Amino acid sequence: MEDELATLNLMDEEEDAFSKDASVVDNEYKYCLVGLCLIDSTVHFLSLRNTMADLWYPIGGVFISDLGERIYLLCFFHDIDINRILSGTPWFFNNHLLILHKIQPGEDPILVPLSTSKFWIQIHDLPIGMMTKATAKQFGNFLGQFVEYDAPIPTMGIQKFMRIRGRLDVTMPLKRKKKILIGKERLVYARFQYEKLSLFCFIYNRLGHGESFCLLRTKIDPSRIIFGWDISLRAVEKHWNSSTTKWLREADGSIGKKRKRMVGGGNVRSAKVVEENTQDQSASSTG
Repeated sequence: MEDELATLNLMDEEEDAFSKDASVVDNEYKYCLVGLCLIDSTVHFLSLRNTMADLWYPIGGVFISDLGERIYLLCFFHDIDINRILSGTPWFFNNHLLILHKIQPGEDPILVPLSTSKFWIQIHDLPIGMMTKATAKQFGNFLGQFVEYDAPIPTMGIQKFMRIRGRLDVTMPLKRKKKILIGKERLVYARFQYEKLSLFCFIYNRLGHGESFCLLRTKIDPSRIIFGWDISLRAVEKHWNSSTTKWLREADGSIGKKRKRMVGGGNVRSAKVVEENTQDQSASSTG
C-alpha cells in the first residue's frame, strides 16, 4: 500500500510542469537554416563550412555546425543574410545540391524533412497567349508547388519562354514536358528546362548523382538502359551581349571611345570579350 502511494506521488511530481517563456524557445532558431547536402558519399565538413561562408559572405557572419548524416545547422545573425540566402536558392557545394529549410517555431532541426528545393524553371514552346500568371500557377503546381512568376518586361521584346519558380521534390523524377489541349483539336507540348541543374542521373531521372554512379547499372544490362532524360533539361545560361549601339552617347553627347561586344562561334563557352575603338572602326569604314 505504501509503495503504491509513493508511486502516485512520483507521478504527480512528473506532471508538475516547468514554466518556459515561449518567445525564448521560438527565437532560439530565429535566423537559422537546416541544410542537407544531397550526396551519398562522405562530405568534408570543414571544406563545406569554409566554401559556403566564402560564397555567401554574410554581413553578420554565419555559424555552421555538423548535425551528422550530411545535415547542417546554419545560424545567421541578421535577417538580411538569411533572406538573401533563401532568395538565391538553389545553392551547391562541389556541384551537389544543398537543400535548405528555414526553421520554424517549434521545429526540431534534426526531424525536419529535407526533400524539397526551390528552382527556377523555364517553360518553352508555349503560345504567347498562354504566358500568364494563371498558367504559371498551373505549371508550378504540376511540377511541384508554385512559388512565384517572373513577369515579362514589355521593353525586353517578345518573350521566348515563361519563367517560374517552384518547389520541387528532389526525390522524384524531374518532369520533362506537359501536353496541352488548346480548344478541341490543337495539341502542343510545353518543354521544361531547369536553371542551375546540378548533378542529375539520366537513368534514374533524379538529382544527387550522375549516371556513372547509378546503382541501376548493376541491375540492368547496359544494352537495355534507356535514357529517357537528356541534357536538354538544363536551361542554357544566358550570356548578355555587352555591345553598345551607335545611337548611344556619353553625357556630353560624344561617341564612346570603346565598346565591348561578344564574339565567337556557335559555342557560347568560346565567346570572348574584345574591345574595339569605335572611332577607329568608323574611320576605317569611311576611308
